Amino acid sequence: VLASNGRQALAEWEGGSFDAILMDVQMPEMDGLAATRAIRERERSAGGHTPIIAMTAHAMKDDRDKCLQAGMDAYITKP
Repeated sequence: VLASNGRQALAEWEGGSFDAILMDVQMPEMDGLAATRAIRERERSAGGHTPIIAMTAHAMKDDRDKCLQAGMDAYITKP
């Protein structure tokens, strides 16, 4: 399933069942960090945990830390 922005990613997650999410950090309307925080908030209420893997061109340690603090499970850089 493809989502062109963070709001659509959140809506797809709410309406489906996923083994994992590859979340682009930089998306229009709602970035991947905000979408991840929204998913984690809903999971706290409803239960469950979908692994979220950050995909970003930002490769600094601080960028990785921001992803993990937002609730992502892992972090990979893309070219």
